[in-house]
Amino acid sequence: MRVPATVLCAAVTALLLSPAPALAHDALIASSPEDEQTLDSAPEEVRLTFSGRPMDVSTAVLVLDSESEAVATTEPLVEEHDVSVELPAEMADGGYAVRWRVVSSDGHPISGSFTFQVGEGGPPPPDLEAAPPMSPEEEDDTDAAAAPATAGLPREAVLSLVGALIGLLFYTAYLRFRNAAGRVPRPAGQITPNETETR
Repeated sequence: MRVPATVLCAAVTALLLSPAPALAHDALIASSPEDEQTLDSAPEEVRLTFSGRPMDVSTAVLVLDSESEAVATTEPLVEEHDVSVELPAEMADGGYAVRWRVVSSDGHPISGSFTFQVGEGGPPPPDLEAAPPMSPEEEDDTDAAAAPATAGLPREAVLSLVGALIGLLFYTAYLRFRNAAGRVPRPAGQITPNETETR
């Protein structure tokens, strides 16, 4: 059964114009220390594990003590699905908060926070609502992370489908040309080999 070229072209065009599902942002699936965990001693690092592989760009991990003062850490290290920072050797007992921001594998920034406690005593973790932002752009980045991914097919898929559509059009034109050439009338009295054998 031969499918008309117009039907194939219409199907490819509809696929090109149809919106694709929005890409999901990565999510924090684990952390060390865990949220609201109480530790006997200070941890050596803070490690965040995400569902996807965050981009190694604009990554920030801020550790705050109970007075909302930043704790000295190393620069964030991005490895596969993990982001980590090393902590100083001596950290006083008390509550701490971690604020983080990464660029998701889909290109959108995501952020979050959690708290942990070192030792049984000491002051509680800082109030994250009152803590200063990591940067002036943090609020804008958070809003951008909450926005849905742009609808539509990825650029590579669009180019591939356009190429397929162009190839289909050329192939259709070739078939029409071949069929037209096969219907050229033969001169009167001309006998084909098959007719010769029949006679």
